Formats: sequence, structure tokens, C-alpha cells
Amino acid sequence: MRILGVSGSLREASTNTRLLVAAKQLAPSEVKMHVTSCVGRLPLFTPDAQTSGVPAVDEWVEEVRSADGIVISTPEYAGGYPGALKNAFDWLVGTDAYIDKPFMLLKASPRSILAQDTFAKVLETMSGVHIESASVTIPLLGTTLDVPDIIENREFAEAIREAILQFASDVKRRGI
Repeated sequence: MRILGVSGSLREASTNTRLLVAAKQLAPSEVKMHVTSCVGRLPLFTPDAQTSGVPAVDEWVEEVRSADGIVISTPEYAGGYPGALKNAFDWLVGTDAYIDKPFMLLKASPRSILAQDTFAKVLETMSGVHIESASVTIPLLGTTLDVPDIIENREFAEAIREAILQFASDVKRRGI
């Protein structure tokens, strides 16, 4: 099973990205997880733009198309989700890459509820399938834990592993 990790943060020391990298390392062997670097490299979306021929766009569309499911971790900025994250998903609108794609939310802060809920609605509107039973919050806000620290934290590691297993199981059950 191929899972794509998508961070809504462009920060170099992003808690959300660290959480996704930890999830990648904690995923069971039958789950191959890749954390994309495309979000910050995409040009601004405009419906007039070609959806092919731009290397970052082509790479992004192919990553999403080839994924069996998507794990998203995003911060909340001023009550909303980051524009770069929305921009990335806007590039998928004119393609078949995201049709009926399962997704889960891996939250790094219990305070990002508004952004997560709002973004989930956007993704559902785009025909994504929210696997809410797998979505989980790992309270990393205010910590400086790096990926090895997250993995070594038994409580965090178990919750992440269980969430990825639940997601993989639900995706498989959907016939992907």
C-alpha cells in the first residue's frame, strides 16, 4: 500500500512534517509512506494554467494519483489552514488524481481543530473520502521533540502506529 504524507507547513523545523516522518518510520512494512516536498514548490494555482508541463505540478499530481491514501498534517494559521496547502490541492481539481481518494488527518496540536475540520470539508467537496476513524492528535505543540524523540515516546508511537494501521485497514476495505 502506498501512502502519501502531506504537510501543510513550509517551516524547516515543522512539527507537522516531523510527525509525518515519524509516521513513515512507524508504518508497518506493508505500508510504504512517502512525505512529499512538492507543496512549497508549486506555483500559484490559476484555472488558466496548464496542469501539465510544469515539473513541480506534474510531480505533485503523479504523487497523489499513485497514492492509495493521503495522510495530512497541517498547522492552523489565524483560524485557517495554510494557503500553500490549499494551493496544492487546487492543482488537482482539473485532474483525475484525487477522485475518491481516502485521507486521514494526523494532528500535531489539539488547537488546530478549526483548520483541520475546515480543510477536511474542502477535501470532501473535492471527492476525497475522510477516514475519520484513523485521524488522531499527537500533542506536539510547544515541544522540541525531533523524529527519534517522537518514535521513542511510547504513547505517541503507539497512537501513530494504530492510526496508520487503522487507515491502511480502512483503505484496503474500500478495495484500494
